[in-house]
Amino acid sequence: MGTRTLPSLTFLLLLVVVSAQAARPRFRREDSPSLLSKFQSHVVGYWEIAKAKAHELYEKVQIPRVDQNLRHVYDKGTEAMTTYTGILTDQIFHMLKGEE
Repeated sequence: MGTRTLPSLTFLLLLVVVSAQAARPRFRREDSPSLLSKFQSHVVGYWEIAKAKAHELYEKVQIPRVDQNLRHVYDKGTEAMTTYTGILTDQIFHMLKGEE
């Protein structure tokens, strides 16, 4: 190869790379939300709708016995979730930390 061929090939290769990068579509993170954020927004939307409907139904019914039962179920459910969340947290901690 001559001394003029190498710079010419380098220039052509550089030109091809630059034109290929310019032709590639560019997405910015702000413009295209991730799949997780889409899923999260849908779940939050459904949760808000369900919560509103449950509150509306609760306001319509308002029977003292039902209210007492709902409070009891809520108390027992949160107590159980607190217990199981603590157990799960402890298990994850021991899996990550390991035996010392």
